[in-house]
Amino acid sequence: MKNLDAQIKWLSVFFAVVVSVFIQGSTSRVIADEDEGDLLNYSFAIWLGSGVYQVKDADKRFYVLRVPFSYAFRAAQHDQPALRDKLGFKLLLPALIAYQEETQTDFDYGAGAFVPGFEVQFPANEYWTLKPFGQFGVGKDTSDGDLQYIYGGGVRSLVSIPYKDFVFRIGNSVVLAENKNSSTDESNGFSMLEAGLDVQTPLGFNFLSRELNTGLFFVASRFYNRVDFIREDDDTERVNLIFTLGLTFEAEEAVSIWKIKFKRVGIDYRWGNAGFRGIGFNMGFPF
Repeated sequence: MKNLDAQIKWLSVFFAVVVSVFIQGSTSRVIADEDEGDLLNYSFAIWLGSGVYQVKDADKRFYVLRVPFSYAFRAAQHDQPALRDKLGFKLLLPALIAYQEETQTDFDYGAGAFVPGFEVQFPANEYWTLKPFGQFGVGKDTSDGDLQYIYGGGVRSLVSIPYKDFVFRIGNSVVLAENKNSSTDESNGFSMLEAGLDVQTPLGFNFLSRELNTGLFFVASRFYNRVDFIREDDDTERVNLIFTLGLTFEAEEAVSIWKIKFKRVGIDYRWGNAGFRGIGFNMGFPF
């Protein structure tokens, strides 16, 4: 339980930072006709992850820090005979701080969210694992907007195939997510299909006495329903396709920094329609 205690400790630190952001950002000016109740597409930000992004056609730029806290109760084991012994279970504890600005005006604001959930890992065989999950949480911004309920779920699929010095991973997912205004019941959400390929190989040197692997992945994300961004003229721009090209580094054994353990980190470039561009930071292949 020490790992879980560390996660809870850092969640407390995270929310202290959120409170300070709210206090400092409470004087942000709201432009005329701006809907204070639904400023940030929380479900989209939670899915997108950490990075700096711009939707050029909607004159918006946003900065996202998503910390993917989690706690694994048990890892999946494909070689167990009984189904109950095969299953793995993970508690999801993602927390988010976001800052958005209108590139054509001086309007800006901050937001924070916490969307816990639960994931079940089912190994179909030695190479293939299915990961159904569900999440529910809340979000709030600094411009006196209403509390937002954030919820979603879906299933991820990961196939891992080792070949000589390489490991090939094929990922797919179906995700449905939504955030709803607690006062007006207005909602903003999407359904999404993703497909990706990841290739890993040993890098050939050590870091902190650990062997390192490097990886390159590509993911295509197709949105159905809508991911809308309101422009200054009250028209909307819709993002429905995003591509991600990422570079990652992975240690054979987990690295601990400030009592947070992780094995894989990376950087990626994302682009899509409606002028969507961005540089993201990830914790590996997102499946």
